[in-house]
Amino acid sequence: MRLPRGVGISIDRSSGRLMAPAVQLTYPSAGSRTWTDGHTGAIFDLFNEATLGPANRVAAAYDTARVQIFHNASHLNAAWRQTFADGKVRGGELARRPEMFEYYENYFNHEEALALSQRVIGLYTLTINASAVQLNEFARHALSHLTATFDSDLYEDLINTWGTHIITRSLVGGMIEERAKVPRCSRIFDNARLAHCIPFSDRGPISSNCTYYTDQMRLISKRRLGGDVEIDNDNEWKRTLATGPALLQILEMVPWYDFITDKAVKQNLITIMRYRQTNFDFSQAESARLVDSRLQPCISGS
Repeated sequence: MRLPRGVGISIDRSSGRLMAPAVQLTYPSAGSRTWTDGHTGAIFDLFNEATLGPANRVAAAYDTARVQIFHNASHLNAAWRQTFADGKVRGGELARRPEMFEYYENYFNHEEALALSQRVIGLYTLTINASAVQLNEFARHALSHLTATFDSDLYEDLINTWGTHIITRSLVGGMIEERAKVPRCSRIFDNARLAHCIPFSDRGPISSNCTYYTDQMRLISKRRLGGDVEIDNDNEWKRTLATGPALLQILEMVPWYDFITDKAVKQNLITIMRYRQTNFDFSQAESARLVDSRLQPCISGS
Protein backbone atom coordinates (compact mmCIF):
# COMPACT_ATOMS: atom_id res chain seq x y z
CA MET A 1 0.00 0.00 0.00
CA ARG A 2 1.09 3.57 -0.65
CA LEU A 3 1.25 6.10 2.15
CA PRO A 4 -1.61 8.61 1.79
CA ARG A 5 -0.65 12.11 0.62
CA GLY A 6 -0.36 14.67 3.43
CA VAL A 7 1.85 17.28 1.76
CA GLY A 8 2.13 18.88 -1.67
CA ILE A 9 -1.52 19.96 -1.52
CA SER A 10 -2.51 23.56 -2.19
CA ILE A 11 -4.54 25.64 0.27
CA ASP A 12 -6.25 29.01 0.19
CA ARG A 13 -4.77 31.05 3.03
CA SER A 14 -7.77 33.39 3.00
CA SER A 15 -10.38 30.72 3.68
CA GLY A 16 -8.44 27.70 4.97
CA ARG A 17 -9.87 25.56 2.15
CA LEU A 18 -7.78 22.72 0.74
CA MET A 19 -7.64 22.98 -3.04
CA ALA A 20 -5.75 20.39 -5.13
CA PRO A 21 -2.63 18.19 -5.29
CA ALA A 22 0.08 20.42 -6.75
CA VAL A 23 3.35 18.49 -6.42
CA GLN A 24 4.66 15.62 -8.52
CA LEU A 25 5.22 12.65 -6.21
CA THR A 26 7.09 9.49 -7.17
CA TYR A 27 7.43 6.14 -5.45
CA PRO A 28 10.48 3.87 -5.29
CA SER A 29 10.31 0.14 -5.83
CA ALA A 30 7.97 -1.54 -3.36
CA GLY A 31 9.47 -2.13 0.08
CA SER A 32 12.51 0.13 -0.24
CA ARG A 33 11.10 3.12 1.74
CA THR A 34 8.37 2.15 4.16
CA TRP A 35 6.43 3.13 7.26
CA THR A 36 4.81 0.57 9.56
CA ASP A 37 1.54 1.39 11.32
CA GLY A 38 1.94 0.78 15.05
CA HIS A 39 -1.77 0.01 15.47
CA THR A 40 -2.07 -2.74 12.86
CA GLY A 41 1.42 -3.63 11.63
CA ALA A 42 0.43 -2.68 8.07
CA ILE A 43 3.34 -1.51 5.89
CA PHE A 44 3.09 1.50 3.58
CA ASP A 45 5.44 2.67 0.82
CA LEU A 46 6.68 6.24 1.31
CA PHE A 47 7.04 8.54 -1.71
CA ASN A 48 10.55 9.72 -2.62
CA GLU A 49 10.00 13.43 -2.06
CA ALA A 50 8.97 13.16 1.61
CA THR A 51 10.78 12.87 4.91
CA LEU A 52 8.75 11.07 7.54
CA GLY A 53 9.13 12.03 11.21
CA PRO A 54 7.64 11.08 14.58
CA ALA A 55 4.36 12.69 15.62
CA ASN A 56 4.64 12.56 19.41
CA ARG A 57 6.32 15.92 20.02
CA VAL A 58 4.08 17.84 17.60
CA ALA A 59 0.94 16.11 18.91
CA ALA A 60 1.97 16.91 22.50
CA ALA A 61 2.36 20.60 21.59
CA TYR A 62 -1.08 20.51 19.95
CA ASP A 63 -2.57 19.06 23.12
CA THR A 64 -1.29 21.91 25.32
CA ALA A 65 -4.14 23.98 23.86
CA ARG A 66 -6.54 21.08 23.37
CA VAL A 67 -9.53 22.84 24.94
CA GLN A 68 -10.40 26.35 23.80
CA ILE A 69 -13.34 28.54 24.82
CA PHE A 70 -14.64 31.30 22.55
CA HIS A 71 -16.80 33.86 24.36
CA ASN A 72 -17.38 36.13 21.38
CA ALA A 73 -16.63 36.59 17.69
CA SER A 74 -13.42 38.53 18.29
CA HIS A 75 -12.00 35.65 20.34
CA LEU A 76 -12.84 33.22 17.56
CA ASN A 77 -11.42 35.42 14.80
CA ALA A 78 -8.21 36.06 16.75
CA ALA A 79 -7.69 32.34 17.37
CA TRP A 80 -8.18 31.48 13.69
CA ARG A 81 -5.83 34.21 12.48
CA GLN A 82 -3.21 33.30 15.08
CA THR A 83 -2.93 29.75 13.79
CA PHE A 84 -1.88 31.13 10.41
CA ALA A 85 0.40 33.74 11.94
CA ASP A 86 2.15 31.02 13.94
CA GLY A 87 2.33 28.73 10.92
CA LYS A 88 0.46 26.02 12.84
CA VAL A 89 -2.90 25.75 11.11
CA ARG A 90 -5.25 23.35 12.93
CA GLY A 91 -7.80 21.00 11.46
CA GLY A 92 -11.39 20.32 12.44
CA GLU A 93 -13.53 23.25 13.56
CA LEU A 94 -10.65 25.71 13.20
CA ALA A 95 -9.59 24.63 9.70
CA ARG A 96 -11.93 27.01 7.87
CA ARG A 97 -12.46 30.75 8.20
CA PRO A 98 -15.35 31.05 10.70
CA GLU A 99 -18.67 32.48 9.56
CA MET A 100 -19.26 34.94 12.40
CA PHE A 101 -23.01 35.37 12.06
CA GLU A 102 -23.48 31.60 12.11
CA TYR A 103 -21.68 31.43 15.45
CA TYR A 104 -23.74 34.38 16.64
CA GLU A 105 -26.99 32.56 15.87
CA ASN A 106 -25.83 29.24 17.34
CA TYR A 107 -24.00 30.47 20.44
CA PHE A 108 -23.44 34.12 21.32
CA ASN A 109 -27.01 35.30 20.72
CA HIS A 110 -28.14 32.82 23.39
CA GLU A 111 -25.54 34.04 25.90
CA GLU A 112 -23.53 30.89 25.28
CA ALA A 113 -19.88 30.40 24.41
CA LEU A 114 -18.38 27.64 22.29
CA ALA A 115 -16.05 25.22 24.12
CA LEU A 116 -14.00 23.13 21.73
CA SER A 117 -11.99 20.02 22.59
CA GLN A 118 -9.62 18.54 20.00
CA ARG A 119 -7.88 15.32 21.02
CA VAL A 120 -5.33 14.26 18.39
CA ILE A 121 -3.82 10.87 17.63
CA GLY A 122 -0.72 11.66 15.58
CA LEU A 123 0.66 8.98 13.27
CA TYR A 124 3.59 10.85 11.72
CA THR A 125 4.76 14.13 10.25
CA LEU A 126 5.53 14.54 6.56
CA THR A 127 7.97 17.08 5.11
CA ILE A 128 8.95 17.91 1.55
CA ASN A 129 11.87 20.15 0.62
CA ALA A 130 10.26 23.25 -0.91
CA SER A 131 13.42 24.17 -2.85
CA ALA A 132 13.44 20.78 -4.59
CA VAL A 133 9.69 20.49 -5.27
CA GLN A 134 8.57 19.60 -8.78
CA LEU A 135 5.07 20.84 -9.56
CA ASN A 136 2.74 18.42 -11.32
CA GLU A 137 1.70 19.02 -14.92
CA PHE A 138 -1.63 20.61 -13.98
CA ALA A 139 -0.03 23.16 -11.66
CA ARG A 140 2.68 23.97 -14.19
CA HIS A 141 0.03 24.46 -16.87
CA ALA A 142 -1.92 26.84 -14.63
CA LEU A 143 1.14 28.96 -13.81
CA SER A 144 2.21 29.10 -17.47
CA HIS A 145 -0.90 31.14 -18.30
CA LEU A 146 0.02 34.02 -15.97
CA THR A 147 1.07 37.13 -17.89
CA ALA A 148 3.63 39.81 -17.09
CA THR A 149 0.91 42.37 -17.82
CA PHE A 150 -1.34 42.32 -14.79
CA ASP A 151 -4.81 40.89 -15.44
CA SER A 152 -6.84 40.73 -12.22
CA ASP A 153 -9.34 38.19 -13.59
CA LEU A 154 -6.56 35.87 -14.69
CA TYR A 155 -4.78 35.99 -11.35
CA GLU A 156 -8.02 35.70 -9.37
CA ASP A 157 -8.92 32.59 -11.40
CA LEU A 158 -5.60 31.02 -10.45
CA ILE A 159 -6.13 31.66 -6.73
CA ASN A 160 -9.77 30.54 -6.85
CA THR A 161 -8.67 27.24 -8.40
CA TRP A 162 -5.29 26.62 -6.78
CA GLY A 163 -5.30 28.68 -3.61
CA THR A 164 -2.37 30.71 -2.31
CA HIS A 165 0.10 28.22 -0.75
CA ILE A 166 1.40 24.66 -0.98
CA ILE A 167 1.65 22.55 2.18
CA THR A 168 5.24 21.38 2.75
CA ARG A 169 5.04 19.96 6.29
CA SER A 170 2.08 18.47 8.13
CA LEU A 171 0.90 16.36 11.05
CA VAL A 172 -1.18 13.38 9.96
CA GLY A 173 -3.43 11.08 11.99
CA GLY A 174 -6.85 11.24 13.62
CA MET A 175 -8.83 13.57 15.86
CA ILE A 176 -11.72 13.31 18.30
CA GLU A 177 -13.43 16.69 18.36
CA GLU A 178 -16.18 17.67 20.79
CA ARG A 179 -18.17 20.87 21.11
CA ALA A 180 -20.01 22.13 24.17
CA LYS A 181 -22.09 25.16 25.02
CA VAL A 182 -21.06 26.96 28.21
CA PRO A 183 -22.25 30.25 29.77
CA ARG A 184 -20.76 33.17 27.87
CA CYS A 185 -20.53 35.18 31.07
CA SER A 186 -19.30 33.12 34.00
CA ARG A 187 -18.07 33.73 37.52
CA ILE A 188 -14.96 31.83 36.46
CA PHE A 189 -13.01 34.27 34.33
CA ASP A 190 -10.05 31.91 33.94
CA ASN A 191 -10.68 29.75 30.86
CA ALA A 192 -8.27 27.08 32.09
CA ARG A 193 -10.29 26.62 35.31
CA LEU A 194 -13.58 26.72 33.42
CA ALA A 195 -12.32 24.10 30.94
CA HIS A 196 -11.76 21.61 33.76
CA CYS A 197 -15.49 21.72 34.52
CA ILE A 198 -16.65 20.76 31.04
CA PRO A 199 -17.71 17.09 30.91
CA PHE A 200 -15.93 16.05 27.71
CA SER A 201 -15.91 12.29 27.11
CA ASP A 202 -12.24 11.73 27.96
CA ARG A 203 -12.59 13.32 31.39
CA GLY A 204 -12.74 11.44 34.66
CA PRO A 205 -15.17 12.42 37.44
CA ILE A 206 -15.75 16.18 37.50
CA SER A 207 -14.81 17.94 40.74
CA SER A 208 -17.68 18.77 43.07
CA ASN A 209 -16.48 22.38 42.90
CA CYS A 210 -17.67 22.36 39.27
CA THR A 211 -21.24 21.23 39.91
CA TYR A 212 -22.77 24.71 39.71
CA TYR A 213 -21.08 25.40 36.35
CA THR A 214 -21.43 21.90 34.88
CA ASP A 215 -25.19 22.10 35.32
CA GLN A 216 -25.16 25.07 32.91
CA MET A 217 -23.08 23.29 30.26
CA ARG A 218 -24.08 20.77 27.63
CA LEU A 219 -22.20 18.73 25.08
CA ILE A 220 -23.66 19.24 21.63
CA SER A 221 -21.51 17.15 19.32
CA LYS A 222 -18.72 14.61 19.08
CA ARG A 223 -17.07 13.58 15.86
CA ARG A 224 -14.00 11.73 14.64
CA LEU A 225 -11.77 12.92 11.82
CA GLY A 226 -9.77 10.36 9.88
CA GLY A 227 -10.25 6.62 9.53
CA ASP A 228 -13.65 4.93 9.63
CA VAL A 229 -15.74 7.52 11.44
CA GLU A 230 -18.67 5.10 11.78
CA ILE A 231 -16.76 3.04 14.36
CA ASP A 232 -17.65 3.99 17.97
CA ASN A 233 -14.88 2.13 19.79
CA ASP A 234 -11.78 4.34 20.02
CA ASN A 235 -9.26 1.48 19.87
CA GLU A 236 -10.92 -0.07 16.82
CA TRP A 237 -11.17 3.34 15.17
CA LYS A 238 -7.43 3.97 15.64
CA ARG A 239 -6.74 0.80 13.66
CA THR A 240 -8.40 2.39 10.62
CA LEU A 241 -6.46 5.68 10.67
CA ALA A 242 -3.45 4.64 8.60
CA THR A 243 -5.46 3.88 5.45
CA GLY A 244 -7.53 7.08 5.64
CA PRO A 245 -5.84 9.62 7.93
CA ALA A 246 -6.84 13.24 8.42
CA LEU A 247 -4.63 16.28 7.93
CA LEU A 248 -4.49 17.41 11.55
CA GLN A 249 -2.18 20.40 11.31
CA ILE A 250 -0.33 22.33 8.64
CA LEU A 251 3.12 22.97 10.04
CA GLU A 252 4.73 24.70 7.05
CA MET A 253 3.53 26.04 3.72
CA VAL A 254 5.06 28.12 0.92
CA PRO A 255 3.30 30.68 -1.31
CA TRP A 256 2.75 30.03 -4.99
CA TYR A 257 4.94 32.97 -5.98
CA ASP A 258 8.00 31.09 -4.67
CA PHE A 259 7.63 28.86 -7.73
CA ILE A 260 7.64 31.77 -10.19
CA THR A 261 10.89 32.85 -11.87
CA ASP A 262 9.58 35.73 -13.99
CA LYS A 263 9.96 38.86 -11.84
CA ALA A 264 6.89 40.67 -13.21
CA VAL A 265 4.63 37.64 -12.80
CA LYS A 266 5.98 37.01 -9.31
CA GLN A 267 5.28 40.60 -8.28
CA ASN A 268 1.78 40.45 -9.77
CA LEU A 269 1.01 37.34 -7.74
CA ILE A 270 2.45 38.85 -4.56
CA THR A 271 0.35 41.98 -5.08
CA ILE A 272 -2.97 40.22 -5.62
CA MET A 273 -2.40 37.76 -2.77
CA ARG A 274 -1.67 40.59 -0.33
CA TYR A 275 -4.62 42.60 -1.58
CA ARG A 276 -6.92 39.61 -1.29
CA GLN A 277 -5.70 38.74 2.21
CA THR A 278 -6.09 42.31 3.42
CA ASN A 279 -9.66 42.40 2.15
CA PHE A 280 -10.51 39.07 3.76
CA ASP A 281 -8.98 40.11 7.07
CA PHE A 282 -10.84 43.43 7.06
CA SER A 283 -14.16 41.77 6.18
CA GLN A 284 -13.67 39.15 8.90
CA ALA A 285 -12.73 41.71 11.53
CA GLU A 286 -15.73 43.85 10.59
CA SER A 287 -18.05 40.84 10.87
CA ALA A 288 -16.62 40.06 14.31
CA ARG A 289 -17.08 43.69 15.38
CA LEU A 290 -20.70 43.76 14.23
CA VAL A 291 -21.50 40.49 16.01
CA ASP A 292 -19.86 41.61 19.24
CA SER A 293 -21.66 44.95 19.14
CA ARG A 294 -24.93 43.03 19.57
CA LEU A 295 -23.77 41.28 22.74
CA GLN A 296 -24.34 42.46 26.27
CA PRO A 297 -21.08 43.04 28.19
CA CYS A 298 -20.16 40.53 30.85
CA ILE A 299 -20.37 42.09 34.32
CA SER A 300 -17.78 41.11 36.92
CA GLY A 301 -19.28 38.77 39.47
CA SER A 302 -22.20 37.68 37.27
